[in-house]
Amino acid sequence: MKKKILCLHGYAMNRDWFRQWLQPVELALHSQAELVYAQGPIVCPADEVRAMVRQFQFKLSATLIGPGLNWCWYRATTDKPPHYIGLDETLQWLHLLNEREGPFDAVLGWSQGAAMAAIIAAQQQNGVGYDFSLRWLLLCGGFLPGDVEVRRLFSPAIQLPSLHAVGKLESDFMRQRGKNLHAVFHQADWLETPVGHVLPLKHPDYMSRMIEWMLAQLQ
Repeated sequence: MKKKILCLHGYAMNRDWFRQWLQPVELALHSQAELVYAQGPIVCPADEVRAMVRQFQFKLSATLIGPGLNWCWYRATTDKPPHYIGLDETLQWLHLLNEREGPFDAVLGWSQGAAMAAIIAAQQQNGVGYDFSLRWLLLCGGFLPGDVEVRRLFSPAIQLPSLHAVGKLESDFMRQRGKNLHAVFHQADWLETPVGHVLPLKHPDYMSRMIEWMLAQLQ
């Protein structure tokens, strides 16, 4: 029987968009694993998405912003540190998804989806909330969650095998946040890709490195 990998998209994305990104991964793993794409249950307001694009100077087509297109796993308040709104509801939603379509062997998360995957793993290790029985994680463009209550779950370090893929052209701020996430996983692997805040889809050799790592975990 094929193992299942839960795939969590980034902030303001959706599962169809993420599935397009991960076509090379699906093709490479099709004989051993099924990728299950979840969609964040919280709507991202279009004005908020446009503001994010301007702030971080993302290249995002206007056709990818609008009703039914932009979703997330939680919304962060502007407090410092922030509080995550909707997180408990999302965890319950993912728990029900796991009961319907799991069990999941692993999680592949991108950006906010990587942070969400890390939260699931931290809860699992600490016996808090729902146990997804995960065995490993691939976290791309991720960051250590800033919510104080959530961050407490990351000590001691997470013992699950993990690969952290972070772009060399990321901003210093995002690279540091990626390093902070890497640091709370025990003996985690690290892969620097030659891009910014995006998967290295135009660099097949780097996609192959991630795929080879996943194949090794599936043995």
